Amino acid sequence: MFDSIMVPVDLHMDPMVSKAMDVAGDLAKLYDAKITLVSVTGSVVTEAPHTPEKARAALSAIATSLESKTGISVTAHNITSPDVPAEVDSALMHAVDIVGADLVVVGSHVPGLVEYMFSSHAGKLASHSKVSVFVVR
Repeated sequence: MFDSIMVPVDLHMDPMVSKAMDVAGDLAKLYDAKITLVSVTGSVVTEAPHTPEKARAALSAIATSLESKTGISVTAHNITSPDVPAEVDSALMHAVDIVGADLVVVGSHVPGLVEYMFSSHAGKLASHSKVSVFVVR
């Protein structure tokens, strides 16, 4: 049913991302699908902990770890953006086409008051993506 699963990864690795990667691993095993981890990193060095080079290395290490844990093919795709908060949603939707995903498994938090006015990143993906989106809480 699914051949290519994309998992957006926040390199700060909150528990929602770990849960999403576990779900993606289970689905990939079930459907014999490949997984692509996608992260959006700032191109301008700021107070953020990751430069684009360090972000690529960190994402590759996470992909290698998930691949050894699941036995499924896992690749890493890092997107560099000059304005991550403004561009993350469109970058992730564009990444669906770039990596050829037919399913996105994304971690999210329980909606709060702010999400009733502004969608979360997972909410935007679920609302606007042309492929299936599995939101993991």
